[in-house]
Amino acid sequence: MSDISDIRKDVMAIIETCGKLAGPIPPDKDLYSDLGVESVNAISILLALEGRFGTAIDDTRFIEARTVNSLVDLVAQAQAAPGARVA
Repeated sequence: MSDISDIRKDVMAIIETCGKLAGPIPPDKDLYSDLGVESVNAISILLALEGRFGTAIDDTRFIEARTVNSLVDLVAQAQAAPGARVA
C-alpha cells in the first residue's frame, strides 16, 4: 500500500495528463466546474487511476469525488481493501 503523499503525487500526475490540465491543481477545487475537466477526460482519469493503483473504483463514487483530495481518499480506501471494489 502506498502512503498518502505518494497517492497524492500519482493522482495529481494522472489528473494533469488525462485531464489535460497545466500548472498547479488546487487540491480542493472542483475538477469539473472550477478547472474545466471534460467528461471524456474524466473517463481517462478513472481508467488511469484503476490501472496505476490496481483496483476497481465504482463509477458513482468516482463521479462524486470531484476534487483531488476526494480522489486521493477514494484511492486510499480502495488500497486499504485490496481486491475489493470501492462502492
